[in-house]
Parts: sequence; C-alpha cells; structure tokens
Amino acid sequence: MYVLDTNAIVYYVNDDREALAILSSILADEIIIVPSIVITELWSSTKTSQTEMQKIESFLNSTLVVKLDADLAQAAGILRRDYSMSLGDSVVAATALAARATLFTRNVRDFKKIPGLQIKKV
Repeated sequence: MYVLDTNAIVYYVNDDREALAILSSILADEIIIVPSIVITELWSSTKTSQTEMQKIESFLNSTLVVKLDADLAQAAGILRRDYSMSLGDSVVAATALAARATLFTRNVRDFKKIPGLQIKKV
C-alpha cells in the first residue's frame, strides 16, 4: 500500500521520467491512497492547466481517497505540533502512518524526521 504526496501526482501527470517509472510499476498491482488534503492542494494551484487537471482527475479515479476524520486530524495535529510541519504535510504523514503505507514524495526532507514513516523518493 502506498500514499501519494501532492508532488508525486503532479510529477506523474506531467510525465516526469522518474515518477513515471516508479508509479507506473505499482499502479496496477497496489492500493494507492490519496489523502483528501492532497486533492485540496492539487485544485488550489493557479499554475495547473486544464489539460493537467483532466489528467489529475483521471489519475485520481484509480486511487483510494482517504477523508480526514477525527482520528487522522488528531494524529496530524500532533505531528504538526511536534515536528513543525505544514498542515498538508502533517495530514499526509498521519495518513501514511495510519495505513502503514509507504509515502511517495519528492519532498523527503520534510518527512524524514517522522519516526516509523516509510518514505520513497519519487
């Protein structure tokens, strides 16, 4: 099982060679989790073209979107407080920890301080 950070999806839909190689190999065989806050981040970008948005929507149809519930919100709040993380990153990390999943991100620096969080650079 894998959790995707926002940047992993952006690189994948923009045909980044490294992201394509890693994510294409797992998409058919693994459960891919996208925290709902990632969708917020994807849709809040003013730089994303309509074509990219369509690619993102198509990609998201093949994933499991996990909503932020009270337990995840509490865990994310603790991570945010204890590790001085952004709100989005803390929710992504809490989701990966709760699912016991590996987090795919290019932003390894902000996540590597979390004990027990499995990270793979995309």
